Amino acid sequence: MTYQEFKSRMAEAERIGRLSARSGYYEGYIRGLRRFYHGPNVGTLQEHEKWLRLLYDRDETEADRGRGYQHGLQGIRPVRY
Repeated sequence: MTYQEFKSRMAEAERIGRLSARSGYYEGYIRGLRRFYHGPNVGTLQEHEKWLRLLYDRDETEADRGRGYQHGLQGIRPVRY
């Protein structure tokens, strides 16, 4: 991913997240995308594992954060909710 693609996806997620009722997804996406682009030096291993586990949380807001984090880690475009 180029720097320009990274900045574009970050801006898209920030813009959509401000308008969405499901802002947790975009919070997770932004964090995951940063780790995807900058590498494992973003956050600790324990934080990374915590974000990955959120996907399975019973609380839908927390699960949204986990979904967003995983999508960001994959470098795909954010989903629009």
